[in-house]
Amino acid sequence: MATTLTVTGNSRCTYSFSDGPAIGSLAESVEIRTTRSVENGTGAGQANVAWRNRVTISAGQSYSMDLLDLGATAFGFAGKVVVNTLKEFFVVVNTTTASRYVLVGVIGPSDTTGYSARVNRGGDYRVADYQDGWAVTNGVNNVLYIANPSAGSVEIDVLVVGVGSTADT
Repeated sequence: MATTLTVTGNSRCTYSFSDGPAIGSLAESVEIRTTRSVENGTGAGQANVAWRNRVTISAGQSYSMDLLDLGATAFGFAGKVVVNTLKEFFVVVNTTTASRYVLVGVIGPSDTTGYSARVNRGGDYRVADYQDGWAVTNGVNNVLYIANPSAGSVEIDVLVVGVGSTADT
């Protein structure tokens, strides 16, 4: 059976600021927005695999994702998703308890000295490049780690979109 993937992504941030100085007034309103529709395929501006998972990471533990061997979670079938080119990576921290956070992109499961982003309670982290993406190489950058150095557990949602393949097992 042929598979088809369609992705629609939206990011929007707006603010309005005003100040009333002694003479006159200042006001500024800004909106930054990106919207994309990604078609099924393997070229620039396309993707053909997606994967998601909801995970609870215990205090002091980490979660690892091997992009070349992700357990299939869609439709409840047993299989795997292989991502050869990563096009989007999205992490949402569902936990809202004070002082809970995760470190995304840590060096390894027990080394949190370097990381891509700290995502606090209720926050999210997203990176996307649908034109070129990032090549995934076995033994080099195929495993992504998310660490929880917090004093309690943290629930996260993870989404991966890219170019690759799916297989039943």
